[in-house]
Amino acid sequence: MADISDLTSLETLDQGRDWMAVGRLSYKNGQSFCTATLVAPDLILTASHCVYDFTTGERLDLGHLEFQAGWRNGRAEAYSMIAKSVTFPTNHVSEMPKIESVRNDVALLKLLHPIKKHSVQPFAIAALPNDQKSVAVVSYALGRINAPSIQSSCDISDQTEDILSLNCDVDFGASGAPVFYFSEQGPMIVSIVSAVVQTAQEKLVFGPLLERSLSRLQNILANGDGS
Repeated sequence: MADISDLTSLETLDQGRDWMAVGRLSYKNGQSFCTATLVAPDLILTASHCVYDFTTGERLDLGHLEFQAGWRNGRAEAYSMIAKSVTFPTNHVSEMPKIESVRNDVALLKLLHPIKKHSVQPFAIAALPNDQKSVAVVSYALGRINAPSIQSSCDISDQTEDILSLNCDVDFGASGAPVFYFSEQGPMIVSIVSAVVQTAQEKLVFGPLLERSLSRLQNILANGDGS
């Protein structure tokens, strides 16, 4: 079971230096936010439901969305507004997560201004090794909105062909947060936080495995689609 004591704040520059590509996707100057990650100089990865209005299902005005890379204590390492987003068609008005909505809860957002700072290096996407027993999550969330936190050992409770179930400590704002495994080449993103279900015994986090879905979104973007 996830232990909140494993959650470590990355509030200082030294603590957060390796995680500057993780930031906040802020809506209307922080009225609401999700977690997002730079995966190319001009692309960020987050959950699809982060770019939709939860009550109406309508897509948010991209002009009010800003990526704040490495956000901590009121400032970011780099900023960019959003030029375009690509998502899968799905129902974004739902109180309970459904398998199909988790599977498709992935969004690629093209930045208006690419981030090319040496201190903000994009993370790579990889397939999760079959024998992997735990992963790490870096996120912002309710109660810790001004600095990211890392939980370095989230147990994998279940895994299907395209969905991961984790025992991890997340809260509102952690949607879209990257799920990492540590390879010999460094941390690789294998999933993102999509949905949380609280049971009497534990908090379960669900996320889509990214390798196939992300390539589909990249093809959509390359064809000039998206909005």
